[in-house]
Amino acid sequence: MEEHSNPERTDGERSNSRDERRASERRATPAVTRRRALQTGALAGAGAVLGAIGLGTGSVAAAPAGSRPDDIIHLDYDEYDDVSDLYWLSNGDVDNINFVSDPVYSGESAIQIEVNGDTHWGANAHYEFEDGLFELNTRMRFALNTNWSMEGRDPSNCRLWNCALSLGEASAGGEVPDGTNGWSNRMYVTSRGTDPDGPFHLLSDTYHIDAAQDHNYIMDDDEYALAQPDIVPGVWYDFESYVCVNSVSNGEANSDGIVRYWLDGDLIFERENFSFTSDLGDNIIDTTGPVNHYGGLYEAPKDLFSYYDDHSMALNGTFEFEPCGSGNCTTIPEEESDPESDDESSCDSGSDDETDSDTAGDVAEDDLEELEEALSDAGVELPQGFGELFSR
Repeated sequence: MEEHSNPERTDGERSNSRDERRASERRATPAVTRRRALQTGALAGAGAVLGAIGLGTGSVAAAPAGSRPDDIIHLDYDEYDDVSDLYWLSNGDVDNINFVSDPVYSGESAIQIEVNGDTHWGANAHYEFEDGLFELNTRMRFALNTNWSMEGRDPSNCRLWNCALSLGEASAGGEVPDGTNGWSNRMYVTSRGTDPDGPFHLLSDTYHIDAAQDHNYIMDDDEYALAQPDIVPGVWYDFESYVCVNSVSNGEANSDGIVRYWLDGDLIFERENFSFTSDLGDNIIDTTGPVNHYGGLYEAPKDLFSYYDDHSMALNGTFEFEPCGSGNCTTIPEEESDPESDDESSCDSGSDDETDSDTAGDVAEDDLEELEEALSDAGVELPQGFGELFSR
């Protein structure tokens, strides 16, 4: 695997720390967040529960993959006038990130981030979770401008998305995290194994306890890559990431943190042995969001533009468990779609008003006799009118 010397550190990079940005706010209004409660002992009474499921009182487990989310958020860029209403910037220039009407994937607005030639930074934008998350499932659309080029260095890398980031001095810049001072997982576009004008490949870059700048090029020669997708300038792509923090036992991080990527619905990367954190109170997932940062010690060869649309997030869970009726039901995979149906979305279940009462009645009638017989064999005396309950 190709190794790089501090690809993220530049003279203009600042620590992604909350302290400078919100110090006065915290002094004015101290708050007890979920993370702070965990740190100060809210789990002290949970030992019996943890022990009952086989974890032991000295272990706090990471959230299981595929769990029901606390919330699902969709950012509709058409509803906002300024990018600062959604994201805050830790690096780059506010003039480099804007809403544009062309190109867009859907609606009337997308986000454009520009990095000027002979510079590193476009902008590093963060959507922040005040209480922190243990699990984050994110979807967004991205595209590169049609004449995107990465000549001048082989390979060249450009960061396009912060999949999950815990704010702290070790979340970027070449320092190995110690388990308490930040970590990150970021998605890049790379010219490794390609021509300078593309198509390009993707790179997963992670700062974690075992390594800084742990690179996984999503190509055939990487053990965790499940595909080798090509990224063509001028084409919109559907990117999805899932990050789950590792578990912690007796204050020590376990190597079971998870990162997964999908592109256009296909799982392209899966790694389940990360040690992100030893502090589940203050060193979990703080932010995610769009970024355009070219190279590190090398600069963009020309003005480059990246575009983003349809940013959605499942907090402390996954999209698969989104409740019906929310307007964001998952798309039916092509092979499962009904060719005679014009409806492109489906829910696992609906409200009572949406239930087909005839079908429900048929099912109850088919099963009722068998149910009554089983209860009778078990010595259960059925009340009068029992069967009618299933036919109403």
